[in-house]
Amino acid sequence: MDSPLLPGFAAARAGRRTPMKKTHDAKPPHRPPASTFQRVLKWVGSITAILSLFFGVYQLATMVSDARARARHIDEVYVIGKAQQSAGDFPAAWDSFGEAGKSAEVGGMIAKMAGKLDAAQAKVRHAQEDLAIAWLQDIHAGSDEKFSDTVDKLLPSLVRGAATATAQRRADLLAHVGWAYFLKSRDGMSEADPARSYAQAIASDAANPYAHAYWGHWILWTHGNLGEAMQHFRAAVASRRALAFVRSIELSALTNSHDDAVQSEFLRTLNEMHKAHEPIDAGTASRLYDLYYSSYPYDKDFNKLVNAVPAQEQIDLVRAVLNDATLDASKVPVCNAVIAMLQEAAGDRAAALAAWEALRAAFSADTGFTLKSRATAAIKRLSNGSQPASNGR
Repeated sequence: MDSPLLPGFAAARAGRRTPMKKTHDAKPPHRPPASTFQRVLKWVGSITAILSLFFGVYQLATMVSDARARARHIDEVYVIGKAQQSAGDFPAAWDSFGEAGKSAEVGGMIAKMAGKLDAAQAKVRHAQEDLAIAWLQDIHAGSDEKFSDTVDKLLPSLVRGAATATAQRRADLLAHVGWAYFLKSRDGMSEADPARSYAQAIASDAANPYAHAYWGHWILWTHGNLGEAMQHFRAAVASRRALAFVRSIELSALTNSHDDAVQSEFLRTLNEMHKAHEPIDAGTASRLYDLYYSSYPYDKDFNKLVNAVPAQEQIDLVRAVLNDATLDASKVPVCNAVIAMLQEAAGDRAAALAAWEALRAAFSADTGFTLKSRATAAIKRLSNGSQPASNGR
């Protein structure tokens, strides 16, 4: 009889008879070795990526290098153009800025796609506009040339610039657009009204000196109202911008007419310039001499000048502008006669008499009859204390 098994022993015995389950790690799926073709493709891909990176870097470096070279070229040609403009060689400067503009156009494609100008393009265009303004202010046409030959080349840059500029810059450009149309009209090549551009300029900049000066000039050119023209000239002078040029336009307009009122304004303008210590060039001095030369033989005409500007102020003007040091020797006697007449008009009869006597003592054989007769009559009158006789035209 079998003895009963102890519980633990029975469990152990049972355990020996029960096979234990073994566990193992999962094996990766079997992969066949890569073929030679696949290995080649892998190498080709790697080499292609490396080459693409290399060429990309090379292209970037080339683009940067080209951009720098182009920028240097633009700067160099720009500086050359500015120097040519300063020297007064406007055609050469225009060509230089044109070359710079072409280079800037190539480099500004990205900005162009965005509807803008890059810095180089903007700088060159601004220079072209400034050159166009300077050229129009100093334009000359020879016997076989027309103003339009130059104007037609410059006008598009002014119109283009005015389309995007604002305030004072826009007004400057529009004023010169009008001046360009005026110059073309002298060739019979334009029927555009310059005053329209001048009005647009003043609407953009109410005190614009170019628009006011050009408009005043246009009014007198077309035989318009003198008072209206002088209002524009006074506004141009009051701006204090480009004063010398404004005065040149004003004086040119006032000497284009032989009307007595216009000649009086010319004298008043010169006196105003003298009192303000503004320079008066040789050409203007010559026009002043011509005004006195045509007036001094006739009391009626000379008195109109005296009524325009006080006699003592005219004496100061004549001595400053028509002095012996800068005046042709043949013109000195007439100027001395004018001073003597102005001294008498100012009430200084003693000084006038002394001036006439000194002038008579300096007479030469070729002294004109008119000057001699004026001197003789003045000395007789001033010595006797009588008043000047009327000697109208």
